[in-house]
Amino acid sequence: MKFSNLLKAGLMATLTAGVLAMPVSAQEYPSKPITIIVGKSPGGSTDLLARAMAQGGEPHMGTSIVVVNRPGASGNLAFNETADAPKDGYTVGAASNSLTLAPLLGETKYNYATDLEAIALVGSSPYVLAVHNDAEWSTLADFVDHATANPGAIKYGHTGVGTGAHIATEQLASIAAIDIQAVPFDGGAPMIVALLGQHIGAIMTNPLDIQEHVRAGTIRVLATASEAPVSDPLYGGVPTFTEAGYDLVSLVWQGYAAPKGIPEDVLQTLRDGFEKIANDPATVAVIEQMGFEPHYMGGEEFAQFWIDEQAALQVTLEQTGILQSIQEQKR
Repeated sequence: MKFSNLLKAGLMATLTAGVLAMPVSAQEYPSKPITIIVGKSPGGSTDLLARAMAQGGEPHMGTSIVVVNRPGASGNLAFNETADAPKDGYTVGAASNSLTLAPLLGETKYNYATDLEAIALVGSSPYVLAVHNDAEWSTLADFVDHATANPGAIKYGHTGVGTGAHIATEQLASIAAIDIQAVPFDGGAPMIVALLGQHIGAIMTNPLDIQEHVRAGTIRVLATASEAPVSDPLYGGVPTFTEAGYDLVSLVWQGYAAPKGIPEDVLQTLRDGFEKIANDPATVAVIEQMGFEPHYMGGEEFAQFWIDEQAALQVTLEQTGILQSIQEQKR
């Protein structure tokens, strides 16, 4: 081969290698489907919301979005897979309360609140304190007064030590200076059955899980752990804990995260696309049908929300003794 041909071949190889080595931010993004990893089984609220978000992929991001389910380890498998994914903007993880809580409760591969990139918060729902409709407590004040006069007499259900609802209930007990007894259940369904049978006195839960019973008049909600009154007319007139004099705000939330280290322009494109999807009327309708409040929060604000929530949870876990209880169980 002549020297000139060798030179041309070498030049072409260099140019090709340079193109292949170009950062993803310099290439057209997105140019292939985006994957949302969901740490829950198909059919649950996290999965259904992710699929609603995926419907907005083509019109708002110019590419399709596919949902992949990776249930297990309380969502940690999915969070880990998201954190370990290539930093190219093509992998997103569904994020929920366990993102900030899990690292505080035990050993996790990452501290997700600092080792993932926040994309968007899209919906939230407050925990609510619910009792049987025949309970002698018509208001939160009645509930607290009875618990104050009868320490340990009221039993409340929860679905696991360290769950969001368990923490919120213990937080209420601490703020109100009352003694109420926790009763664990294997899941939400048997816990609600126990409440309906009046084997326990109260539960702190997602309003979606009890809405049919509230509508039927068998369960009464005493207060919501929201910053403002819930817009659902089913809970019209129900005060927030704050309105009732107890500084308690605790939300079940749904959002999206990505691996840390995505190029800034790609990250911004991803955030902009998810903002458009989250605010699309079709997505908002699904969020509302699922019992969530449409609650969009952009990436930078959402990232700070993670940090603030994790710091507040750390304090609550220590003050209520929940963290010590979990550590003792592991010994």
